[in-house]
Amino acid sequence: MMKNLFMLSLILVFNTIYSFSQDKGYIAVSLGPSIPTSDFASKNIDNEAAGFAQPGGMIDISFGYKLSKNYGIAAMLRGQINNLDKDAISTEITKGLPWVNDNVRTGSWKIGGLMVGGYGTFPITNKVSFEPKFLFGLLLAKSPELNIDLTGPDGSGWVKQNSVTSSTFGALVGAGFKYNAGKKMCLFANIDYLGAKPEFRDVETTTNFDYREKGTYSQTFGTVNLGIGVGYKL
Repeated sequence: MMKNLFMLSLILVFNTIYSFSQDKGYIAVSLGPSIPTSDFASKNIDNEAAGFAQPGGMIDISFGYKLSKNYGIAAMLRGQINNLDKDAISTEITKGLPWVNDNVRTGSWKIGGLMVGGYGTFPITNKVSFEPKFLFGLLLAKSPELNIDLTGPDGSGWVKQNSVTSSTFGALVGAGFKYNAGKKMCLFANIDYLGAKPEFRDVETTTNFDYREKGTYSQTFGTVNLGIGVGYKL
């Protein structure tokens, strides 16, 4: 009886070790929508922090490696893009003024970089696990170029604001589900929040009236991101 129990214990131990060794982590690619929130989504020109950002897209390459049964280290290369709401800009800049906007041409808010941190993996079934994560790192952010053509009682003109790139620190908190689709393939469904506040320096504004000015401003980036991806199990 004792011998049988001993052998059963050894089998269970080796089975656990083998199972763990077959799922050390993953490398995955995900993409999906990037939805601006709070000030980043604000379209009120009286709000100095308004970003006029529209829903956009994101793509990332992520890596996870288990240090124990339920916890590990994680890294992610993330890129996001959000266009400006041109109609909202046109409405706001002409509100209460005798100007007519003829054309608004804009670039996009862009942010991306490398983040590292930790993640957890908690099995729900033999194929599905719940995986929260927290990451932080260095990001590059790019402000959009803005070109506005105006017509008023005294004629027409234009205003241009240049695009500037800035580095900043950011943080990401998220959670999702991993589905083991095969011996080496897994599928992911994730939701996360990315937050950062880059400072854009020497942003130049010019007009056709020989007006030129350089200024500095900060822009809060806050986006909820939904990702669907596929991964390779290590």
